Amino acid sequence: MSFVVVAKFPCKPGQVEAVGDLFRSALSDTRGFAGCERIDVVLNEQSATYLLVEYWDQESSYDAYLQWRTDTGIAEVIEPHIAGGWEGVLASVDRLGVMKDI
Repeated sequence: MSFVVVAKFPCKPGQVEAVGDLFRSALSDTRGFAGCERIDVVLNEQSATYLLVEYWDQESSYDAYLQWRTDTGIAEVIEPHIAGGWEGVLASVDRLGVMKDI
């Protein structure tokens, strides 16, 4: 069963479209990363916040992905667009756990 993670990306004023463009270009790499099963992107227009709902085969795959994203400079790319910067995104990550077929 999938390990589910939710990450919040609160956009700075006027940056919703730019963040959407970043996701369009970056998420193909994420979706192709080993262990990624699916990513859904949700935009709360009222709060200008994107939510990424991510499904991974296991938590360690997500950890490897997160390390790769950090090592390849995502913080510098996203910093101008996200309230709280990369550290704020990391603080918002909610590791929900393993889906259950109940």
